[in-house]
Amino acid sequence: MKLQNDHFNLLLGGGAALGYAHIGVLEYLHEKGQLPATYHGVSMGAIIAAVMALEGDFAHKRELFKEVFSSLSWIKLQIGGSLINTEKIERMLFDIFGDRKISKLPKELCIQATDYQSGRAVLFGRQNDVRVVDALLASIAVPALFPPHEIGGHLYVDGYLSSNLPLMGIANDLPNLIVNVTGAKAFKKSSIDRLKELSILGNLERSIRILIYNQTHTALKHFQKSYILIEPELSDFKTSHFKKYEAIRQKGYEAAKEVLG
Repeated sequence: MKLQNDHFNLLLGGGAALGYAHIGVLEYLHEKGQLPATYHGVSMGAIIAAVMALEGDFAHKRELFKEVFSSLSWIKLQIGGSLINTEKIERMLFDIFGDRKISKLPKELCIQATDYQSGRAVLFGRQNDVRVVDALLASIAVPALFPPHEIGGHLYVDGYLSSNLPLMGIANDLPNLIVNVTGAKAFKKSSIDRLKELSILGNLERSIRILIYNQTHTALKHFQKSYILIEPELSDFKTSHFKKYEAIRQKGYEAAKEVLG
């Protein structure tokens, strides 16, 4: 299956810092003159999809990515129901998107979050037309790290809790390009002794990545539409490696070139 410019859907999964690989994939697509008709994202993938759905050339969007992701200055630990204060990331997102609603973007955008009360996956797109900033803050709200985000009297949290790939939002018959940054190539093959020595955070990270891997593997088995899958080699990186932007981005570029070149 070959991709044609403006004739495929792009689906970007979650993965925190591993999501930088999405940008490398987009750089390769831009070089090939193959950009999608619609954008779909979960968590970090949602932020990248939303920026790509804006007007403007790719060079400008690349600068927006660097502005948002080049530092951790927006993270501020706090005492309470969540560890991270989101004020700075909210301001950065508002500087980019303002009060714009999803329906006002030039490209179709679909963002997935999870209803924290019912546990069900929820899609924010043209059908419910919330503000882009609100949909993004809902989709990145990892429980305990970020506070849940309220929209219309409902609380929402990170989309990965219901599905780390935004497969359920595809309503057309276009081919799909799926970028899964927590796939089979995201696991470092560790020895039994090394696994026994993992810290509490190390065990938590590996457990969540195993959970997400199995969740997405099952979801793809039941996905009824045609797709191309890109899974970058990210086993040497952690979801917390926010300062390794260039290295992770390059892995995405290399994976796209290998699969699509």
